[in-house]
Amino acid sequence: MKRGFVKTENFKRLSEAQKLVERRGAREAGLVLIQGRYGIGKSELTERWAADSGWVFVRAQSTWTKRAMLDVLAEKMGLAKTGRNQEVQARIIGKLAVEMVPMIIDEADFLVGSTASLLEVIRDITDLTGTMCFLVGMEHFPMKVARFGHIASRVAKVVELQPISLADVKATVAAKSEVDITDDVLPEMLTQAEGRMRLLLNAIANIEAWADANGWTKVTLEQIKGLPLCPEFNGKPLGRKGVQK
Repeated sequence: MKRGFVKTENFKRLSEAQKLVERRGAREAGLVLIQGRYGIGKSELTERWAADSGWVFVRAQSTWTKRAMLDVLAEKMGLAKTGRNQEVQARIIGKLAVEMVPMIIDEADFLVGSTASLLEVIRDITDLTGTMCFLVGMEHFPMKVARFGHIASRVAKVVELQPISLADVKATVAAKSEVDITDDVLPEMLTQAEGRMRLLLNAIANIEAWADANGWTKVTLEQIKGLPLCPEFNGKPLGRKGVQK
């Protein structure tokens, strides 16, 4: 499979949100919540977006404490991690205040627990710097944040990422596939992927493998008819070819 970044319809939604937040009135309203179901490509999309834009991208972890989060952010920004929490946070704030580089925190559901202590650290950073912070979570992530009014009041935009479309499938196949896949295959790929980018990429990889094994230079619907393009594990045993029985 080819390397490359596909600017899907979800990418356009994020770009529109960025422009809207950049024009916001209240400087402290710099939080953008990104929600979406698992497998639709949130992590790959936002990580590549951050890389292309020169932004700070980190993934939250279930074991994060305030200090662990500050250390990860500092390391990502090339800053020293020595000293007290306040000192590390001050370095982060100082760098962001000068460079105004947005942050993206993936798996942001881990930032919301019985308290908003981790979110409060992010709030302090965005309040004092005016920089944007995109928090990427699952479908119900905005509802979790809404429990904390002092954090929710700083949310400028909620972006709901959608399942991939047929246009997204076409663009992804054109950018990623190393074998020619005809247009009649695309609807079947979309159906079996159930709108999830993760499964679509698996489908492309499987089709490439079959094409290589059979010497196909072009793959048509007739050739893959009835084949599971991207089987997903559901607890049933796998057969010799990785297909669930």
